[in-house]
Amino acid sequence: MAITFFGSVPVGVAQVPGGGAVLASLMNLSVYLVPLLALILGSGAIVDEKRRGTLDLVLAYPVSPSEYFVGFFLGRCAALWLALLCSFVPTGVILMAATTIDPLEYLSLVVVVLILGAVFLALAFLVSILTKDRGRGVASSMLLWIVAVFVFDLVLVGAVVLLGDRIPPGLFGYLLLLNPTDVFRLLCFSWVGSAASPLGLAAISPPFPTAVLAGVLVAWTIVPLLVSGRLFHRRLGADTLV
Repeated sequence: MAITFFGSVPVGVAQVPGGGAVLASLMNLSVYLVPLLALILGSGAIVDEKRRGTLDLVLAYPVSPSEYFVGFFLGRCAALWLALLCSFVPTGVILMAATTIDPLEYLSLVVVVLILGAVFLALAFLVSILTKDRGRGVASSMLLWIVAVFVFDLVLVGAVVLLGDRIPPGLFGYLLLLNPTDVFRLLCFSWVGSAASPLGLAAISPPFPTAVLAGVLVAWTIVPLLVSGRLFHRRLGADTLV
């Protein structure tokens, strides 16, 4: 709300921007805050349950490790989504009344934000199982956040500047698919038309279909979950989870 209504105050003007500017601001804010919230929520999640003995207590009931793992992820994901919806829904109602924001585009942005949260929550679960300690899990999650949000794009921009025409520009567009935050941006540029024109590396990215970008973002959720679920089974059976 502050970005929407007072974003231009530092230059001496307080006014309500257009719908496209609002969506662009929310998109950029989501790139920074949603992954951070998801990583903090998921860091050390299963490891903490094992240390407190809750995991052993639950598995004493007729609940399989797979059911526990999937249920635990869905519970954390529901908590994350509830927190995001409690922020986006009331704000969206106010913005639709005060600005020219498109309700369908705003809804599309919220859906993509929820998927982005699930992606980084799945990555947080994988980090938690790999580190086997909450302190190292939190530190590793923060490093992952820095790389995904800042470092990855800086490295690609540096490569574009240094290599120039020696590498096909479209290659860098495909490399963006290796970073879920960049996939989120591309999907927003494709799905939420008035958010902004593609900028930076997105401007040289091939025009991926919306379905492809959505599929890649979903894959960024499923693949880490499958890997972390496999590791969970293996370490739980060997009693080396922590």
